[in-house]
Amino acid sequence: MSVSPTSQGQAAIFIPTPNYLFSASVNLGTPLAPIPLLEGGQRIVEPITGGTIGGPGFQATIEGGLAAPIVLNSGDGTKTQLAFIYAYGHAQDGSPFYLEESGIGGGPAQTTRIIMNVGGKFQALQKMYILAQPKVNEAKTLASVECYSVPTPV
Repeated sequence: MSVSPTSQGQAAIFIPTPNYLFSASVNLGTPLAPIPLLEGGQRIVEPITGGTIGGPGFQATIEGGLAAPIVLNSGDGTKTQLAFIYAYGHAQDGSPFYLEESGIGGGPAQTTRIIMNVGGKFQALQKMYILAQPKVNEAKTLASVECYSVPTPV
């Protein structure tokens, strides 16, 4: 995190610097058939069957969860995906955790935010703004997620 100097009485500009926290590897099960939505688009429901999380800020085993993105088609043939992901498991110290991930993106790349509920030695994650970048393999059987803490102005 840095604050840029300003001149002539202007407020300082806060420029956050993301810090790498962890990477997750998530196994996806067979999705349900797409569910059409009245407002347009489709919801895709995919079970999370397990996975791992590792990095300097968090180590855990994902035991289950659910991905339920909404896919919207635009008039020009492109698709926008609203991500809604929920997972749970146990941290390396035995503490249970639950996370919610949501965001938006198009194609294979997305930007999301993770809200973490966890205790034990990883309890500080509950106070962090966690930015994530999920990617799903072509077969839609494995997702990888890179996660970063983003400091907020004090």
